[in-house]
Amino acid sequence: MQLIGQALISGILIGGLYGTLAIGLTLTWGMLKVINLSHFSFAILAGYLTYQLSTTFGMNPFLTMLVTVPLLFLAGVGLQWFFEAFHVDEFMSLLVTFGLFIILESLMQWFWTADHLIISRAQNPLLGVSLWVGPFAVPILQLASFLAAVLISGLTMYLLHRTYTGKALRALAQDREIAGAFGVDYRRSALLLSGLAAAYAAVAGAFIGMIYGVTPSAAIEWLPVIFAVVILGGLADAFGAFAAGMIIGVTNHVTSAVSDAGMAPLVTFVVLILALLLKPEGLFARRSSE
Repeated sequence: MQLIGQALISGILIGGLYGTLAIGLTLTWGMLKVINLSHFSFAILAGYLTYQLSTTFGMNPFLTMLVTVPLLFLAGVGLQWFFEAFHVDEFMSLLVTFGLFIILESLMQWFWTADHLIISRAQNPLLGVSLWVGPFAVPILQLASFLAAVLISGLTMYLLHRTYTGKALRALAQDREIAGAFGVDYRRSALLLSGLAAAYAAVAGAFIGMIYGVTPSAAIEWLPVIFAVVILGGLADAFGAFAAGMIIGVTNHVTSAVSDAGMAPLVTFVVLILALLLKPEGLFARRSSE
């Protein structure tokens, strides 16, 4: 039972990180009709920048977000500007961002090499440190990433459901022409949303760099599980992405604890397929439509 309990804790904590990375992707896909594969490369780039700023300039890894989040926000705005300027549709966005995905991976490998890089304990003193709740270990960095996910998902839901900007974004997602006729500025709203999505990727990337370290190919490793989270949670649903992240995280870790670790992806995608058959619009679509 202790093993399963520890797996539950680990699954919930990493599920928060899944949610942070998935929220930006699900919002741009569901609201802007942009399938942004470079979202994963942005996250790993943020992880590399976190590593570089910590090791070269001695910055606290958490404080590096003061640099990486605004920088990636601007990158997201620039990417959306490109899509608007060249009238890139949903299918073309997949091809364009796949190309950007490959370019960024190659540039990261050229600059940082293909070696696995992780911030040393000297610059990252919380690495490997845990809080103990009875017999269960709660790693501090994973707990911080989970709390960041709670904050991001909460603020995003507030933005979308309690502010004019959020209501405008939801109106644009339903019918761009009608929303524009009522004075909603699609261009400005889309630039903001794309920038926020990239900023969320920067936060996730910083925690990836602190907890797991980075390699240029790490984006490929995160891609399938985050797509599973997005599909399970439903498009344009921040709460759904957060909750689905925990479902996927718990499924992975509990399966690894009670069975062979190689079974975890199989069980995860069986759960995904069943969810799609029973509720193809996403498990939390009702909440999203309110």
